[in-house]
Amino acid sequence: MKKPFFLIFLFFISLSAAGIYLYSPMKIEKIEIKLDKNLWGKEISEAISGSINLNSTVDEVKLEEIKEFLEKLPWVKSASVSFLKGTLNINIKEEPVKLCILSGNTTYNVGENGYLLAKRKELCKKINSYFYKGRSDFFTMETTGYLKVKNSILLEIELISTYLSKNNIIKEKPEILLTDTGVKLLYPENKIIVFLGNGGESWQNFKKLFRILDKPYSGYYDLRFSGLLIKEGEEK
Repeated sequence: MKKPFFLIFLFFISLSAAGIYLYSPMKIEKIEIKLDKNLWGKEISEAISGSINLNSTVDEVKLEEIKEFLEKLPWVKSASVSFLKGTLNINIKEEPVKLCILSGNTTYNVGENGYLLAKRKELCKKINSYFYKGRSDFFTMETTGYLKVKNSILLEIELISTYLSKNNIIKEKPEILLTDTGVKLLYPENKIIVFLGNGGESWQNFKKLFRILDKPYSGYYDLRFSGLLIKEGEEK
């Protein structure tokens, strides 16, 4: 009777040891990162190097914390994390560049999340680009510690995109200049400059005005305010 009891005892001891091995924290010996587009390897690696260290312990809770940390980075759309045989495996879907903003001599790459991702001109070849000129910066520092385009600027860009894609009343593709008080649309061929404010009301005034006119007249149209103001307007 003693031998079966002894075998059962050994079985439970082995089971407990296996449980301790599986669920106790283990050390990170190696970190492998896989990116879907290889756009932001440098930026992501620098962020990880300051927060995830070799020889640090890891368990299921830590893996979830690492995933949440990665998905708060501006360059990360989504992430999955796993740990096997001392290797921390990180798979990242990168944040794409939605648009570029040119200010001064600097080109800024902006993600779909509104964050400034980098300053690389080569990423703007097939992306919508906008010029910015204003007294204040077009971006702000978030609580995350990263720079993000101001909501007012993002709203103007959204309105511009909607307007140009659906109802470009003046049959000419404009040059677009963003400012801290609105947006300027420059139509060189028609010799027209339209200044629109932050918000949808001035855009509505823009549509109404050029529907009333039988043809575009060259001039400077300031529609930032509720009252219509036309400067230097003349028949073309």
